[in-house]
Amino acid sequence: MEAPALAATAQAPATPRERLRRFLALDLLDNRYPALHGLRVLAILTVIQWHVTWIVGVENGVVLDREFVDQSLALFFGMDLFFILSGFLIGSILLRSVETAGSQQLQRFYVRRIFRTFPSYWIVLTILALGTKLTSGQRANLPFEYLYLTNFRPLGRDMIVMFWGWSLSLEEQFYLTVPLLLFALTRLRSDRGRIALLGGLWLIPLALRLTIYLRGRPWDDLALYSALYFRTATRFDTLIAGVLLALVHRRWGKAIAVWLQAPLHRAMLALPSLSCLWLLLFPTMFGQDNVQPYHVFAWGSLTSLMYLPALTLLLHSEGAISHALSAPIFRRVATLGYGVYLVHIPLIDHLAVPAAHWLDGRHVPRSLIWIVSMAGVCALSWAIGYLLHVLVEKPSLRVRDRLAA
Repeated sequence: MEAPALAATAQAPATPRERLRRFLALDLLDNRYPALHGLRVLAILTVIQWHVTWIVGVENGVVLDREFVDQSLALFFGMDLFFILSGFLIGSILLRSVETAGSQQLQRFYVRRIFRTFPSYWIVLTILALGTKLTSGQRANLPFEYLYLTNFRPLGRDMIVMFWGWSLSLEEQFYLTVPLLLFALTRLRSDRGRIALLGGLWLIPLALRLTIYLRGRPWDDLALYSALYFRTATRFDTLIAGVLLALVHRRWGKAIAVWLQAPLHRAMLALPSLSCLWLLLFPTMFGQDNVQPYHVFAWGSLTSLMYLPALTLLLHSEGAISHALSAPIFRRVATLGYGVYLVHIPLIDHLAVPAAHWLDGRHVPRSLIWIVSMAGVCALSWAIGYLLHVLVEKPSLRVRDRLAA
């Protein structure tokens, strides 16, 4: 007798308050690997602090402590963490889908990626293009930015509207090709062959960086940075490392978890990660004359060797760090990370830099200027990231889910 009433209640129209709550709620990231949410937040914070230091303290002349600037800029590897996480997550999705449903899932994959990443990027790019007086170079390169080819163009501020879009372009190019790579991996007969293929691909960017460096000597530091750091061919090794991690996790995850129950085995994985971290934090330890060849190895190879064992530990063992990074707040904060990345540099340019000069003119301690700049950019970036999520990302994801169903 009560079933019809219950059904009617379940189908009753949502109240205005319920509709508002649904509208304002976050469409949270998948929670299959909760510790990775905390890593995403750490990665975006390191990227923001790097850009705050560079733009405020180097490009715009607010004098900061030299040692602090060097250490801040040494934390460049947050971007590489994004790349390896992308490789791992996309590799995991595609390994699972290709093995269970075959290649027909590739079309669904492309639809899901387009609606996940394109709309917010295009909207922010369009707002910046319309709200900025463009140079002739920016106008000429703007179509390439819309097509995610930014990192194939000159990346000077007078040539590109969203020069930080180079990393988004690199990831989209990876998304375009990685399904074919995963399909090829499933056609190989042995896991040894799959690992050999991925290992060979991982070495290609290092070989290219070495070749470019040796042929172009002597290099200006910024010229070497431009030649090696942003280009797809010299920077896809961390993405491949992520795919390798996905393959290892899928094939041997349970066995690795058992193996890591021993403290000695956990230490065996932690040691190379900590050693690589030490090398990354002190690029001048081999002498100032060797910083450039050091960067050839650091930009992708050394960061991969640091993150692979560290992520293996997080994925396959329980501990205080894994538990802390899995806190629910990180999932909510990380959900807004894409929008944060899109808008944080315009906020540094148009708000943090003028504010820093104003504070500097009033003799505010420069360490405090950096802290205020960092805090302000983070707060505003996440606020605008939330608006992008609610107004752009969520509607796009609903369309994506209907098309990909």
